[in-house]
Amino acid sequence: MNDNIPTNNVETTVVPEVPASAPNPSPRMKKRKKKNNSKKTLNIVINVILVVAIVIAAVCTYISFVTTSGNGVPNVFGLRLLSIQTDSMYPKFKSGDLIISVGIDDPSELRPKDIITYWTVINGERVLNTHRIENIYDGGGYLIFETKGDNNANVDPLTVHESELVGVYKFCIPGVGKALDYLQTSTGFLLVVLIPVLLFFLYHLVQFFRVLFEYQNVKNRIKFEQERGKTEDLLAEQAQREAERAQMEAELREKLRAELLESMAREKESKDE
Repeated sequence: MNDNIPTNNVETTVVPEVPASAPNPSPRMKKRKKKNNSKKTLNIVINVILVVAIVIAAVCTYISFVTTSGNGVPNVFGLRLLSIQTDSMYPKFKSGDLIISVGIDDPSELRPKDIITYWTVINGERVLNTHRIENIYDGGGYLIFETKGDNNANVDPLTVHESELVGVYKFCIPGVGKALDYLQTSTGFLLVVLIPVLLFFLYHLVQFFRVLFEYQNVKNRIKFEQERGKTEDLLAEQAQREAERAQMEAELREKLRAELLESMAREKESKDE
């Protein structure tokens, strides 16, 4: 006996299911997204520039008007920021460099070859000078320092009393002294500090009012939607009342019709009798 039961072979085709994919954004959406990204990047750059300008303004104000301790030389947290005006100490540092000095608590700790900043007289004007110590003399209760510029052939004609010391050199930032000198001019302070700070506040003022206007627009839109919703509710209630009244009128007409038919039927029966 053959145990195989014949069957009808039906050929079927399985259609693979295509996974649903997110719709491709339209060119308009791409353009809007690109515009928003560019605007965000521009806002970040503007904020960074303006914040740097504000920091510079704060430092310049602090240096120029607030702190004058340290023998009449402005300092920031005990550091004296000094701009080099000549090449007398070349190659250690040159004109336009910014040097950082610290205060001198005990002049007796100074040694020859140390670089010091001090008050002196040059061409009849009392100015700050930064040179290297050549020799130290005991003046009888105080110290006298003989100084010399690394790029000068001779020692300085005037010695330095310890009371004229301002600071001892620590490190140098090449080229930054020119920027500091420019910032101390009225034009530099106006262009680099005041105008950017003013633009910073104007920019954020505009941003504030723009957000305020957008908030007001959203608020008005919400109010309009609420008012429109109330109007739609009133119209719906009125339509419902009219539907109920029409239904009551229909029921009343049907009742009157039924009563009229019943009355006519009774009258007919009376005549037949």
